[in-house]
Amino acid sequence: MARRWLISLTAVTAIVWACSAVSDFFENLGGGPIRSAADYRKQDINTREAGRRIISDLRPGAGDGSRMHEEGSTSCVDDLGFDDDGVTRNQPHYTWRLHYSGEADYLADLGRLRAAWERRGWKAEDRPAAEPLNPDRPAPRWPGIRTTDDHGVTIAVGIGWYSGEPTLSADGGCIRYRRDDGVTARKRTGAADGKSPAREGTITYEDGVRVSIGPVQPMTPAPESTGEGTPAAYTYRVPVTVTNLSGAPVELRSYDIGSYASANPGVTRVSSYPAELSSSGPHRVSEGESERLEYVYTAKSKPSQLELAYGPGEFHTSYPWRLSIP
Repeated sequence: MARRWLISLTAVTAIVWACSAVSDFFENLGGGPIRSAADYRKQDINTREAGRRIISDLRPGAGDGSRMHEEGSTSCVDDLGFDDDGVTRNQPHYTWRLHYSGEADYLADLGRLRAAWERRGWKAEDRPAAEPLNPDRPAPRWPGIRTTDDHGVTIAVGIGWYSGEPTLSADGGCIRYRRDDGVTARKRTGAADGKSPAREGTITYEDGVRVSIGPVQPMTPAPESTGEGTPAAYTYRVPVTVTNLSGAPVELRSYDIGSYASANPGVTRVSSYPAELSSSGPHRVSEGESERLEYVYTAKSKPSQLELAYGPGEFHTSYPWRLSIP
């Protein structure tokens, strides 16, 4: 009896393990687990900070943490059609050019990195000198070094396969994520708290990005900016200030602002404002910078309040705002 029970238990365990292995296989084949847009942004910040930290470990002048190059990825794509609607994938991967007077200085910095990584508990992997990609373009035959940090970012220093120059690389890996699951608010005040209308309000997001909207201000727009047939009896300027205290840029788009169905009846947004967002590409707010934008709305009759929805860029959750009208 005990033997039968043991055999049955072993069989069930084997079946569970097999199912788990098959599930993991197809998940990995599809590109890994689906995470949130907030998770992607966090790993993007981790990747950028990893590269900047390594530069601070090198000899002074070897690199500039602010001069990074974003690397594209031909492998982080959905070739097999695993990603559903609302799911996308991207790979935070950045490189920095390094500068050395000769091989001795370069090798000395590799030694510094090896020692620093060992102190942090990271395993250092030596990399042999790579074969030159272009025989007609001579490149140093210097070895490299690689590790993986506590956030899963692969860090490597070596001779760039294309540039033929000393290069630092930080690769956060390919990440699948849901676009609509962005960074959430840590604090909401005033017009952003979801309660009664207020002159202005502020949202501070978990990654340090801060948005302030208001107060609404009456204005007289230029005739050419409103277009024919646009109601102009009442026109209001709505200032939006985005302060980026996170570790990655925020890319603002003209459609970041909107409103919910049935909100603001008779109110029209003037699409030529803000001028900074009228071009085809997003407007970038770099780390440590602040940007003030002015949206403009018109109405035939004076509205009692202005109800908006706003989220800065692709990775931050949009929240409702209730602004009072002067």
